[in-house]
Amino acid sequence: MTSEETAQLVTLLDKLRTDDLLPPNMPYEVWKAIHRTVPVPTIEAIVTRGGKDFVLTYRKDKDWDGWHIPGSYMHYRESIEDGCKRIGQVELGIDITFEKFIGAYMWPDHPFSSALSLVCVCKTTQEPKEGQFFTDVPKDIIIHHGDFLEAFLKGRMI
Repeated sequence: MTSEETAQLVTLLDKLRTDDLLPPNMPYEVWKAIHRTVPVPTIEAIVTRGGKDFVLTYRKDKDWDGWHIPGSYMHYRESIEDGCKRIGQVELGIDITFEKFIGAYMWPDHPFSSALSLVCVCKTTQEPKEGQFFTDVPKDIIIHHGDFLEAFLKGRMI
């Protein structure tokens, strides 16, 4: 990369911030390109009512087909607690509260990203508008999420 290219890239990255194009407003193509080069943290929110159940949502698209733990990439300067609240509202349509962090997992085989999952346990007293509660891990679950849930159900860290 030449010094001119470096300066141009820095200018364009600064433009993302000044034009309020950071996640979730970032152009999709830019988001994917960044994810191919820089580890980006995600929050995986294991939402439970009492520690023996958990909410899963179903996803079917070009990257995934199966049940999964509700989650999202963290937004710029977002705390884990605020990310959990946002996931509850956006993904499930309910209020959830962060309870504890149970581990981090770097995906060696993510289909499009260098993703770092921050796995959290969250509580709710509400029924999700999207997804459903489970007490057993389904067979058609997205890779690694089953491991996260097994650790949660056994009271272990990841």
